[in-house]
Amino acid sequence: MSDEPRLLAEIHAARALMRAQALGAASGHTARPSTRPSHAALWAHADREPGRPVDLAVVRAIRTDPETARRYRTLLGAQALAHAPLAAAASDGAIARRRVGPFDLEILEGAPPLLILRGPDASMPRRIEAWLGDEAVRLDLGLPADGVILLALDPSVPEADQLGRMLRDPACAVFLL
Repeated sequence: MSDEPRLLAEIHAARALMRAQALGAASGHTARPSTRPSHAALWAHADREPGRPVDLAVVRAIRTDPETARRYRTLLGAQALAHAPLAAAASDGAIARRRVGPFDLEILEGAPPLLILRGPDASMPRRIEAWLGDEAVRLDLGLPADGVILLALDPSVPEADQLGRMLRDPACAVFLL
């Protein structure tokens, strides 16, 4: 992301978090804010590179505190090129294809299965983050070739296998960053 879009995303995310915090206070949530990660800590976690060290206190707070998880997903949504909270409301089983904003994600079964991501050539995502319940996985997508990104969902790579399993579930939230 260049500086101007990143700055706009940060401003949008901060505004959304301030609104959410005001709504939480108005609705009577009394959780101690000192036990929750700061906005800066959540932003640093949302902006991290896959495979880099993480702040375990932030991860624990995201997984155990619904308010912190909601704040984190708000940040991800503000930063993402596209995101989808669910695959399809009427889906009833494993899915192999989903639409996330202007992008198409398809899982091509094989040995190993492949994630195929198609979208507008001008702005292809660099990372994908998927959430299913309290599970989360983030992977680099690599560079596009002819408007398509291919990612092997190799069962011998735990993160790739987990991503493939999660993407097949209709309840999985997807963020393309």
